[in-house]
Amino acid sequence: MNDFKVYLAPLEGLADGPMRKVLCAHGGYDLCFSEFIRVTDIIVSEKTLIREVPEFLNDCKTADGTDIRIQFLGDNPKTMAQSAVLANRLGARSIDINFGCPSRFVHHSGAMLLKEPELMHEIVSEVRQALDPACDLSVKIRLGFLEKSEAPEIVKAIAVDGVKEITIHCRTRKDLYKEEALDWSAMANLHELAPQAELIANGNINSREDALKCRDITHCTTMMCGRGAFPTPNLAKVIKGEAEPYSNAEVLKTDIEVIEEFSKTDRTEKIVMDRAKQFLGYARVHRKELNPFFKEFCRCVTIADGLKLLENAIISEDDK
Repeated sequence: MNDFKVYLAPLEGLADGPMRKVLCAHGGYDLCFSEFIRVTDIIVSEKTLIREVPEFLNDCKTADGTDIRIQFLGDNPKTMAQSAVLANRLGARSIDINFGCPSRFVHHSGAMLLKEPELMHEIVSEVRQALDPACDLSVKIRLGFLEKSEAPEIVKAIAVDGVKEITIHCRTRKDLYKEEALDWSAMANLHELAPQAELIANGNINSREDALKCRDITHCTTMMCGRGAFPTPNLAKVIKGEAEPYSNAEVLKTDIEVIEEFSKTDRTEKIVMDRAKQFLGYARVHRKELNPFFKEFCRCVTIADGLKLLENAIISEDDK
């Protein structure tokens, strides 16, 4: 019997509205997240929220019905709280606070705040106090800024009453996304530090085998998956044991949907093709056999040429 819940990660720069629509339609996710929305010393506007999260116009769900959680990133407790309240008033049923983004373009926020547990505690407390009790609140972190030994203090700082879930990316900020730095085992003893919150495992969960191993090590049954959604568009269904991973032909068909969805927006032809190439670029990381096609596809300039190449490649895959 399946006991997994699987979330689609925020995926900054990868999973905006059109891409979420495609990934969730195939994935079987229990929840997806918006890309982080930056909060400065000024409250985020309603216009910005709707622009960044078009799902606000669909009861905060993707087209297939997957709930979306709105993620904020910032260092001002008051404007973070006010922005969360506005999102809730617009229809968001849950809010996430990002203390995990390691980008060098994120300064005094995201994973940079892992060095300041007191400020993290203040932000989480302020947001929780301001929000309607019916609105769920979660927090996303890493194991530490420099060392994994920082994790207990960080978890205790954010585990305030009313925080429903804590997602832990099992690397430090210093580790970025280094393969060898991933350490699921560092989560195992953190559950008792946040007895009222469920811990969610995040980091390199790209298959059912990964999920089963991660569950055994972390004692988590809810997983957050990110880049693995590209090589395996039906990833959550695979993890839950409900489906086999898509074939290469099905991955290529999904990329046609990426082109179709982005073509419906006001994005230029170049951007539409860039996003289709981005999708395949991440897919081929775990599907090395797609590398020759990817190199050919990258030379495409027009949507028409890209669709023709994809359709011919699908026929070739189906004939194998």
